[in-house]
Amino acid sequence: MTQTSARSSAPSGSDAARRAAFRPVIVLFTAFLVVSIAMEAVLIAQSATGGDVAIAIWIRCSLVLGSAVVLLLIALSAARGSRPAWVRLRIIAPIVVVAVIVIVSIPGFLPDWVRLEQAVCGALVLPAAILVNLPRMRAHYPQGA
Repeated sequence: MTQTSARSSAPSGSDAARRAAFRPVIVLFTAFLVVSIAMEAVLIAQSATGGDVAIAIWIRCSLVLGSAVVLLLIALSAARGSRPAWVRLRIIAPIVVVAVIVIVSIPGFLPDWVRLEQAVCGALVLPAAILVNLPRMRAHYPQGA
């Protein structure tokens, strides 16, 4: 008689703990993506109704949208257990925060309403950048694994 092993689709305890640890990070990056998409929609609407949107605003907001997509995809991969994704996230998220701070702090570079949106994005990424760099998150990705 042949035995077949049935794999359980339920995650193991460590998988469930890692996914639970990443839940707030995923929520923050999803909110970052939603805010970025909303900003692009505002820019499109403003342009469609004859408003003048400077190229610097388009470029900056498109870069922010791109970074939101990348961060969310990397976070989802890290939540599934990818150590390289977690390492990338630990590096990229703080860089995004610094880039937002620099751009927002340049006087006159962007209109105030764009600077406000950028600051909101930075405020969403900052706690995620802190969370992924905490020692308790490191415990989900042992060096030899």
